[in-house]
Amino acid sequence: MSSAADPSAPPPPAFEASDYSWLVGFEGDWRDTWWNRDFVELIARRLRLDEVRAAVDVGCGVGHWGRTLLPVLHGDATLVGVDREPSFVARAAAEAEACGVAARTSYREGLAEALPLPDASVDLATCQTVLMHVADPLRVLREMRRVLRPGGLLLAVEPNNFAEKATALVTAPGLSRADRLALLELEAICQDGKRALGQGDSSVGERLPGLLREAGLGDLHVCQSDKCAALIPPYDTPAEREELRQVLAWIDGGIWLGTGGTRDQTHAWYLAGGGDPAQFERLWAIAMQEARAGKQAALARTLDGARGVTFYLVSGRKPA
Repeated sequence: MSSAADPSAPPPPAFEASDYSWLVGFEGDWRDTWWNRDFVELIARRLRLDEVRAAVDVGCGVGHWGRTLLPVLHGDATLVGVDREPSFVARAAAEAEACGVAARTSYREGLAEALPLPDASVDLATCQTVLMHVADPLRVLREMRRVLRPGGLLLAVEPNNFAEKATALVTAPGLSRADRLALLELEAICQDGKRALGQGDSSVGERLPGLLREAGLGDLHVCQSDKCAALIPPYDTPAEREELRQVLAWIDGGIWLGTGGTRDQTHAWYLAGGGDPAQFERLWAIAMQEARAGKQAALARTLDGARGVTFYLVSGRKPA
């Protein structure tokens, strides 16, 4: 939560383009703001993560999630990060070196559907916002189960972006009730379209318990993150400023904060989801109206809201 502003502190950043025009999602510390440390420690106690001595972070990106978990694993634990993007693998290794955990981490190229690890080789197989991007999440979960030792833990962290969009619309400025409902319709159709095109399920978090059960995991545990991406003017905390920089970077990049896609991407998902072609331009105009009004409010320091984030943490164990 935001603390009271310090009169002696420097003023909030001006949010000029040069302040936040970085790579979407993988520059800055945005992903490091997703978790409260005491919540991670609570999950670690519940799931006995201090017993983990070998872990794999599937679809690791530049390593945020693995580095979040590493402090709550066994003191001698090692972690392997796997990602298909060579640039992410290189960046993750560099970040691990900078954070002083290079001796306990390694990173390699590989697919989530074909992990470059032997059978029964790790105590923990985990992923964060990965299953939402794959065509067949069950296949990935079965591959993660393969590399688990008997009794090992699979922990998946995935969102429900439809629910998140609905909560964001509550405080979105400049929209009528009809506009809010229209944007929810656009979001729903595009999520159907992404699934139809084999490009992932942005709300797969809701399906995780059933998917883990189908993948052969037992002792299921389901909870939600306690973190809320609050924006409270004048945005005087690092987390709020990081959230705003990320949101403004998306807006300036022509990316709608609902689907997470450009106009062309959203159009393709909309058509694949069975949307009426004659209605798309009207819906996209409303989406851009929302984006412009949100940016204007942020720059004026009037954008205010709890910005609920629906992150599910679902775990299961491989039978001993």
